Amino acid sequence: MKSVALYARVSTTDKGQTTATQLRLLRDYAASMGAESCIEYSDTASAADMRGRSQWRALQAKIKRSEISTVLVTKLDRAFRSVAESVTTLQHWQERHVEFRSVTQPVDTSPATGRLLLTMLSAFAEFERDLIRQRVAEGLARAKAEGKRLGRPPGSKDT
Repeated sequence: MKSVALYARVSTTDKGQTTATQLRLLRDYAASMGAESCIEYSDTASAADMRGRSQWRALQAKIKRSEISTVLVTKLDRAFRSVAESVTTLQHWQERHVEFRSVTQPVDTSPATGRLLLTMLSAFAEFERDLIRQRVAEGLARAKAEGKRLGRPPGSKDT
């Protein structure tokens, strides 16, 4: 029996972020679509950190074994880090008859306009990620120029 996969991801926990809010929304959505069997996957890692996204890799493995029928996420940027990745992954899933749904960004990829909208939303998510990366780099450079010590405080444990 194929299952519906619920995938949630947060980049960091230091700002009080958890996947609980996303998972609650995904569970409610799955119930409203009549899903009988759901498997939850959640990662705490940057979208670019594929080593830290062990649950994403586990989900992909289940898709390869044809054990998943639908993947649900709250937003495109929870799953994909770039336009190229979203297009490639979704083409691969489509070949395996896996449906993809973004709960807060409803996109139907069957017509050309839906595929265009998906590509545009992916591009905006990639742009936002790049802006954040740039701001972080600028902030670190400023702090370093001001003589501030970067990194964890001495004696803190690496978690």
